[in-house]
Amino acid sequence: MNFNSRKSKINDTYAEINLKVLKKNFDAVKKHANRVAKNGVKICAIVKANAYGHGMNEIGKALSEYGSDYLGTADYSESIILSDHLKKFSKKKTPVLCLGNLTETEKFFEDIISRNIIVTIADVTIAKILNRFAKSRNKKLNVQIQVDSGINRIGILLKYAYESVQKIKSLSNLNIQGIYSHFATSEIPNHSYALNQLKNFKGLVKELEQNVMKFELKHICNTGGILNYNSPFFNMVRPGISLYGYYPDRKKVVKEIGIQPVMTLKSKVKFIKELDKSQSISYGRKYFTKRKTKIASVCIGYGDGYSRLLSNKSCVMIKGKPYRTAGAVCMDWIMAELGNNSHVKINDEAILFGKEYPADNLADLIGTIPYEITCNISSRVQRIYTEE
Repeated sequence: MNFNSRKSKINDTYAEINLKVLKKNFDAVKKHANRVAKNGVKICAIVKANAYGHGMNEIGKALSEYGSDYLGTADYSESIILSDHLKKFSKKKTPVLCLGNLTETEKFFEDIISRNIIVTIADVTIAKILNRFAKSRNKKLNVQIQVDSGINRIGILLKYAYESVQKIKSLSNLNIQGIYSHFATSEIPNHSYALNQLKNFKGLVKELEQNVMKFELKHICNTGGILNYNSPFFNMVRPGISLYGYYPDRKKVVKEIGIQPVMTLKSKVKFIKELDKSQSISYGRKYFTKRKTKIASVCIGYGDGYSRLLSNKSCVMIKGKPYRTAGAVCMDWIMAELGNNSHVKINDEAILFGKEYPADNLADLIGTIPYEITCNISSRVQRIYTEE
């Protein structure tokens, strides 16, 4: 069934996800990541947080089929759902790398052991508990060790990492597949903190490989790292936001790599009224008409993830023209001022963000990042996948 034949089943407000653009972005990122690689670099495509709002299962399946070597998730709930979806619907059984941590409660242990999920080890105690559990089930689990080289979030602190790897290596039912870390400032080119992280983590891995063990996978680069700190020493990268068409900080991009937004958030004009001068719009009466004008009501609001902070700041694209939002964003509606001579009609399409009005624009207006704009699109917004 093609996109046009499905239109009668599509809600007035929906997120159009273009898989053709996703494929182009994936190829562009892979090409850029491989510029410094000697033997080719593996890709762990990050699909956490519902694939940054794009729909984890469908995006994960697509990226798997495009050739991603691994898929990265944030926690084990995501990992289990994605692993089961891939097993059922994908031709390729791409392994899932969970970037989250396990706890002593043994929650998810049973689920992990029966699936194609690679476990992150960020603590020696948890490693021992997991090893004991795997041994009791006569299983050997693939794991990757997360080292905290400076983000100070989760992971084994750099100063304890050498000794910790030695201890984890001795656990017979855990197979150490890889080691990784995460940048704190990768979006900033030539940043001293990022360069220091890179140097320290690289030094640790070199020492471990000389004295303790070789690693199949070594990685530190997220999107910012791929753009600014890619090193041939490492053999895997973890692109996230770039797959969906955005840079971590577009103001700091040294060289664009040819990515475009995958998601276009769309709605419709459902009501138009004509108001005289000095009439207030929406809750709180924060916007007053300055002349006789037309006001369009568009059926999207903060209940759909369109931030209330965008009130009186953002634009809505209708027929290729931007119209300023008027009044407070409601749970289910936003209003836009059309002026007096507009030819906008009821049921005209309204674009909230996408290629012609990127999520960066909205992020700039409210002091955030495009990640948050796309991730916030709520579950009541229908995701429609197209390759047109």
